[in-house]
Amino acid sequence: MKKLNLLAALSFLAAFSSGAFALDLGKPLPNWIDHSREKADGRAPVMARTKAAPPVGFRIPAEYEPAAAVVVGWAGYTDMLSGIARAVTGPGRAQLWAVAGPSSISGVPASKYSRVPLRLNTVWMRDYGPFGLSADGTPGIVDTIYRHYQYRRDDDAVPTALGKAKGIEAFAMPIILDGGNLMVDSKGDLFMTKRTYIWNSGKSESEVNSALKSYFGVKNIYTFDYAGYPGEPADGTGHIDMFMKLLNDHTVLIATAETEPFKSNAEKAMAFFQGRKAPDGQMYRIVTVKGWEDNAWFTYTNSLIVNNVAIIPSYSGHPEGEAEAKAAYESAGLTVAPVNSDESILAGGSIHCTTQLIPVLPSKAAVDMTDVPEFTATEAVPPLKGAGTSTSLQQLLDNI
Repeated sequence: MKKLNLLAALSFLAAFSSGAFALDLGKPLPNWIDHSREKADGRAPVMARTKAAPPVGFRIPAEYEPAAAVVVGWAGYTDMLSGIARAVTGPGRAQLWAVAGPSSISGVPASKYSRVPLRLNTVWMRDYGPFGLSADGTPGIVDTIYRHYQYRRDDDAVPTALGKAKGIEAFAMPIILDGGNLMVDSKGDLFMTKRTYIWNSGKSESEVNSALKSYFGVKNIYTFDYAGYPGEPADGTGHIDMFMKLLNDHTVLIATAETEPFKSNAEKAMAFFQGRKAPDGQMYRIVTVKGWEDNAWFTYTNSLIVNNVAIIPSYSGHPEGEAEAKAAYESAGLTVAPVNSDESILAGGSIHCTTQLIPVLPSKAAVDMTDVPEFTATEAVPPLKGAGTSTSLQQLLDNI
């Protein structure tokens, strides 16, 4: 492919897309599939060729470790995203990268804001977006297969495309994994629900675990049931961030409930941590906050921690619950910034579901979209059985 402006190249490729859902900021897609508006294309996942795994030394930091940037996808719930942006760039002291974002955001300094002109299907950046890595001041990105890849090809292409735009190397992992179902501490422990194994039913649990350890630089993997396991998740996602949150290496926040299946799911999660020593040598401290079901699962664990600031959901009409949640986060030494999430939670997510973290910035400046960067098609690495034999260029034309 000739050298082209990245935005122009993406626009060119978009002209050949397969008729994916047209982005509507006023009617965003939910975290789950909306079968009235979305259709599966029937094709296998597509992955760009990258190194097999990050070099030794790369790891995924805990959310409460230092962060350089927060990534969001501007595909709905703009009031909430604007609130997140102001909290990130203000008390959070981080940059805000908005994929498909506006030219500016009120209250966000231009020096801390970056718009990345890529195509999107949905707002759920946590699930399809980049997993930020670091190694001695060098950033990296892990690009997994988004669970809804057959419906949301633009979303699934974001991590590697973002890496190209920002000069960060991406590593494609042939595992289906939503970011909302991954939680790590700073000592090499990874926590997730068993839904990751269900998504990757064609692989053994040991194969999935091996890939997670290799790409994320973790040592131990701990799995939990989700509300409704082993059937369909009662919260719509089955992600760990809907009922659990590590506030530091030895403090875990768990959402309790009075109704099933949320009640027993929380009890099982608490039982795991009770009497257990954390990797920093202290006993785990369990902090609870109430969640509830009202045509959706309302939870305060779906928050974002950025540089010691917890950006937490705020739900209208629940001042007592918010005060309880605020106190829970503050008990771990965090500053709290509430952002209203009334609309997004009805679609299966809140603050955490719409954000991803970049722990370290690249040493060189981001690609200037007015320049002429190299944008090349690469041979595809079949990530799963049945990936097909179409050319790399055709796969890019079909899916980006």
